[in-house]
Amino acid sequence: MRAESRYRQIARALRREIQERSLPLGGQLPSEKQLEERFEASRNTIRLALGMLRNQGLIVSKPGRGHFVQDVVPETFYATRTKGGPDGLNESNMSGLTLEELQLLSATPDIASRLRVPEGEMTVVRRMHRFSGERSGSVSSAYYPVDLVQGTPLMVPEDVESALVVLMEHGHRQVGYVDELETRMPTPQETSQLELPPGVPVLNVHRTDYSEDRPIRLVHTVHAGHSIRYQFEHGNLRAYHRD
Repeated sequence: MRAESRYRQIARALRREIQERSLPLGGQLPSEKQLEERFEASRNTIRLALGMLRNQGLIVSKPGRGHFVQDVVPETFYATRTKGGPDGLNESNMSGLTLEELQLLSATPDIASRLRVPEGEMTVVRRMHRFSGERSGSVSSAYYPVDLVQGTPLMVPEDVESALVVLMEHGHRQVGYVDELETRMPTPQETSQLELPPGVPVLNVHRTDYSEDRPIRLVHTVHAGHSIRYQFEHGNLRAYHRD
């Protein structure tokens, strides 16, 4: 078995210190000279290790100042929790969603399949951008069959507190959903929108909401991979939720 490269060993050691908070969020790493002495490695080896951490989104380099631990604290999305108790609606618990665009678009094969509408049929698309403070957190596109949202606030280019509440008030209550999660590298547009450091992947989430009769909404969300944590809960968790 091929031995692990020295720079990878050093990167792994520093990554562990970052994960264990020995190197705190936003904290400065030792200088390259100090790392050379600590690991008894060449300047080039240290720079390769730092480059690996930078490409993984764990550190940022500031010219003339040094290398710093990325200071992004991941937000937790409680994917299986509901609003209003066990019979409530499952809606994103994250604040800061802002509507950026409202469109009427014909359904692509993928969207048509998920919403169970004919390919090419018109859908209402609400494109949103979520910020956490001043930091960009995610971009999403929510697709609705036109017949479900005609004459509702979802056809108006304004923010709504809860799209699922709007649907419920018009006779289409969410009773379940399917989440599909995948990680990938971002497109150039996503890198710009989410202000991603080099090497940081995105978490792509496809959620299809269902009423008792049909799909009522499809949401494609792209999260900055270093700033999101999904939590799924199942079973009797009274002990977990106990104060």
